[in-house]
Amino acid sequence: MKKLILLCIVLFFTACSSEKTDQLLLKLDQKKLAENINYDKITFYKFAKIAVRSAAVQDTTLPEYQKFSKQAQSVVRTLNTVNGPHNESISVIDALRLYKEYRAVKQFVKETDEDVFPLLSAGFIAMKTDVKTPQPFFKDSNKAYNQNIEHAILSMAVLATRDLGQPFALYECAKTQPELLDDSEVKTLLEFVRGFLFFSNNLFYLSEDGLSRNIKWLDKNEKIPLPYTKSFFGWSHLNDEQTHLAFHSMNYLFRGFDRMRMERKIDEERSLEDFEAFLTEMNKLGIQNELVWGITAYLNLKKEQPEKSLPALEKLSQSPLFSNTERAALQQSIVYVKDRKSDKALTSVYDKAFIGKIATKYMVAVLSKIDWEKLMKQQGVPYTQEIFAGIGKFKALSNSVSEYTQPSTIEKGKKEIGKKGSELLEKAKGLWN
Repeated sequence: MKKLILLCIVLFFTACSSEKTDQLLLKLDQKKLAENINYDKITFYKFAKIAVRSAAVQDTTLPEYQKFSKQAQSVVRTLNTVNGPHNESISVIDALRLYKEYRAVKQFVKETDEDVFPLLSAGFIAMKTDVKTPQPFFKDSNKAYNQNIEHAILSMAVLATRDLGQPFALYECAKTQPELLDDSEVKTLLEFVRGFLFFSNNLFYLSEDGLSRNIKWLDKNEKIPLPYTKSFFGWSHLNDEQTHLAFHSMNYLFRGFDRMRMERKIDEERSLEDFEAFLTEMNKLGIQNELVWGITAYLNLKKEQPEKSLPALEKLSQSPLFSNTERAALQQSIVYVKDRKSDKALTSVYDKAFIGKIATKYMVAVLSKIDWEKLMKQQGVPYTQEIFAGIGKFKALSNSVSEYTQPSTIEKGKKEIGKKGSELLEKAKGLWN
């Protein structure tokens, strides 16, 4: 009887723990996400954004504004000197001064949600026109929607830039709240971009969670036009129905990648089902690309049908998407397959990490071709021009400050100031420490 009770207790706790596994893993990913965006360059980027957003505050008695006003004014003055392609850098003195201002309020920046301030676009408009945003800007029902749009635009627009790129896109994605958006194409495309970014940063459970919601939403909304999505992927040759099917398949694909990289056996089995669904839908459309070839080869190797993987591997090995080293690795996979060593091809060359790299390279290549500013203007997104002008300014600010404040380049900054004379040297006193 005691043994039976003990067995029941063990089974009960086992069942309970298995029920909580997905939720627990999701929470662990949320913790990892916070850690991934908690470093100096991102915090400085947030510092610059808060400075711009606070420029639109009409009520200057707000505690958040008071704590930050001196530093914000300094950032705004410097940003106003950055005027596009002919002036994309700031002086050594300005860079050092800004870094000192940043250090003075760094903890405040870390602890403050930038979304307690007016919209970023409102900040840029205030910098140009001195038109402020009256209270209560944080209770405006449109603000949640518009700042989600801003974060979403920034997450996509900085992703393919050389100077900002994925870490900044991840920060912007972390700030989005799709649940606050109405059911629409914007919401589902944002979920997909978040899913891709989370996958790229090994946050597989967060990615899978959003992509699963997307698949359900697309299943229920087959007739909604997807113009953004069509432009996003370069599917101008597809009609609305075909675009829906292609996008549906892309969500299956990246959910499959998430599940493939998870540790549980059940998730790997589910990933193969997702990959099959992706190929079925892509084959209906007759689409051929690196993603289709990559998954075709992977599934045939997993099914121990190596000869069927060869045509796809051959096409991949000739793709300009990959470096010479990666193409050599694919050629090695082909050698293993021809020698009937498909298990070796899967474990030593064409493994889970490599196939994930195919997906990441493909998506970055897609994103780098998109003229986001033009696309957003065509779709009537408000204040697009101001937001994109801001990206250029943030990039210039980040690059200049980073260049002159890293320990390895401090001496360079001192020498540059020394060359320009004693007047600058006097101004720079106190900025080095």
